[in-house]
Amino acid sequence: MLVTRHFTPPMHAVKGTLLGKVHLYSFEERQAEILAAFSDEGVRGLYLDQENGYATLTDGCKGWRHASPHLQAGAVNFRSLDRKNTQSVKHVLQRGPWACVLFPISSTVVNVTRQEHHHRAFKLFDFGNSSEVAPCDFDGETLAIVDRSRAPGPPVFRLVQLERNELLEIDNLPNASRVSLIKLWGPDCLVAVTGSTLLVYDYRQQQLRHTLRLGAEIVAVDAQDSEIIGSLAKDASVKLWSGRSGDCLQTLQMPEAPGVKICRGVCYLIHAWPRRTRFFSDRRQFAD
Repeated sequence: MLVTRHFTPPMHAVKGTLLGKVHLYSFEERQAEILAAFSDEGVRGLYLDQENGYATLTDGCKGWRHASPHLQAGAVNFRSLDRKNTQSVKHVLQRGPWACVLFPISSTVVNVTRQEHHHRAFKLFDFGNSSEVAPCDFDGETLAIVDRSRAPGPPVFRLVQLERNELLEIDNLPNASRVSLIKLWGPDCLVAVTGSTLLVYDYRQQQLRHTLRLGAEIVAVDAQDSEIIGSLAKDASVKLWSGRSGDCLQTLQMPEAPGVKICRGVCYLIHAWPRRTRFFSDRRQFAD
């Protein structure tokens, strides 16, 4: 489940699942209202502005008004952005209003709020077999890719600046062979997960900034905020970290934590910043 939570009264959350459903949850009334049940397509990203909410799925994006009766606020079909394109979408990654849509031999960046798009020269096919090479994060401008074709050696991480089609290879990430998650943070850092440890690595200076240790295995990380890094662990705890100092600023417990078992093999995402937090699982929905 992916949730956007407002910590200032009145508190609300928006959540989406890989079953394609989006709900609005009121913390004061403790009731959930269905905003949309799109299809069996999974929700790949959520974005909210002052008036509308947007859910990005595999093949497109749909929006609705915050205010009841939650009228539709536009839709984008990714395959229709290029009339010559007959390919199916391979991957969708989103940061804020920008979604990176990857086809096997083409790529497009889409602003889901303005419904504008820009084609890019990057081709995932050029980097190798899809079973060994996959995108792992996108920050609105740069795409992070992991290449495991050199197994049993450590994976290679590559950063692609999509507009300029510039490539940077990261070949000295600490404990690269044990990295399970990786996120872009700021203009020059990666946040990597190895078990229950969170690493903040400056790839331009080639030095480790912080080693943050948790009490349980980390299953999801968010590094979208310029100051705050969020982590979700198997014990259902969410921690908000200062990316600058490495200090833990706040610890939250995921809704229904006593009855929730965070499992290996389940897809989780988290989006956390000082006033809002989102959670996403491909099997369950949670509400506080």
